[in-house]
Parts: sequence; structure tokens; C-alpha cells
Amino acid sequence: MRRLKAKCSKASLLTVSRSRQWKKNLVYILVANKSYKHRSGRRSHIIYIGTTGKGAGRPAASAVNKASQAFYKLRGVRTIEVHLVTCAGRKATPTWRHLESALIHAFENIHYQLPKFNKQRPSFDERKDTLFKQQALQKIIYQFAP
Repeated sequence: MRRLKAKCSKASLLTVSRSRQWKKNLVYILVANKSYKHRSGRRSHIIYIGTTGKGAGRPAASAVNKASQAFYKLRGVRTIEVHLVTCAGRKATPTWRHLESALIHAFENIHYQLPKFNKQRPSFDERKDTLFKQQALQKIIYQFAP
């Protein structure tokens, strides 16, 4: 019987860098190399805004899971970058959840729809959620515009 050949890729497919930003609960943005047009007529490279699950032990695992889904469904996407968004903590306040909902709300205000892979809109009350300035959140969103 003929033997199988094993091959190794020359370039790395996934590189994880050590950072102070890696925490148990954090928000990440998946950015594709291809931009997508939204209802507003504007284009954006952002395909997903999310948090690591319920205290995920490995934050990279949830980001890689979503990225692999995106590779399967989106045509023409070659690379997906993961960008971390963090903020200072507050006592007895899940700030990462507030940050995620505020970022999705800011994206929706700019593009009139959710990012490609966000299915649910987290609850956001403009009167209550004043933890983050809208201008700062919009600056983060516009950073990934073509």
C-alpha cells in the first residue's frame, strides 16, 4: 500500500500575540480583507462585533470559531483580523457587555443595519447606557472603513 505524504504550510495561518488586553471577558471585532456595502450606502470591513462567551477560558477560541464560520460563508475573504476593544472596569458592572452593545448600536446608527454575522441586537438604552461617548465609539467603527 502506498504511503501518504504530509505537508506543512510555509506561512503561519494563525498568530496569537501576548498582550495586556487579553482578559477573561472582552469585546472583539472581526475585520475582513473585503469591505461590504450596507443599507446606508457606506462600506465597512467589520463583519462581527462580539464578546468572549460566559467567561471563556480562552478568548481566542470564540474569535476563531466566528472567523471559521465567516470563511465558510463569505466569498472572496482571504484574511480575517481580530481586534480587541477593552475598557476600564467598574464595580458590579459588566462593562464588556455594555461596551459590546454600545459598539453594535454605534455601528447600526452609521450603517442602518447590524454587521454581517451579528444576528441579535443586544439591549441598549441611550438614557441608561452613558458609560461611553458616542463619538469615541464611532471613531472605532470608522477606523475599519475603506
